[in-house]
Amino acid sequence: MFSGNLPTKKYMLKSGYLVVNKTRFLVYGVLGSGLFLALWDQKHCYSGCCSFQYPTTLLSHKYTTNYGNVAIRHLIKKMQSEGSNIDDLKAHILGCGEKKNNKFGDKNLQIAKKILKKKSIEILSCDTGGKMGRKFVYDTFAGQYITMKVHEIRESDWYPYNKLPRKN
Repeated sequence: MFSGNLPTKKYMLKSGYLVVNKTRFLVYGVLGSGLFLALWDQKHCYSGCCSFQYPTTLLSHKYTTNYGNVAIRHLIKKMQSEGSNIDDLKAHILGCGEKKNNKFGDKNLQIAKKILKKKSIEILSCDTGGKMGRKFVYDTFAGQYITMKVHEIRESDWYPYNKLPRKN
């Protein structure tokens, strides 16, 4: 699936964060109802990625990259500031699973598609929906990923962000 030797540098992308880097590395993560978006610059062979939990906010005090309308626009601007042309960007979307009493997954997908369409960014792949969580590894140079769908997302899947055990 991945071309050439895999990079040794890796980064776990937590919800509410984004990363843009012109060197090759692996981005990995865990998704439930949240969304992972990778923008791959096919001409320059590098990527920018973001992950968010909620679709939109209009409240200025909540204007953070944990909201899709903020994260996606910020990621696109960051890619452009690094020299990418909108015409060279291709998108991969993962996540948006369904959970009981949580309708964020579908709304996250809707906001991503709406912004990408408005910016004329082609979606190369969309692995979303369903009742299963996802674990993924994304190669920022090749613009390819692998995904494993899981019935349960364990607390330990969030390592290194869950170093301390939860107290009940």
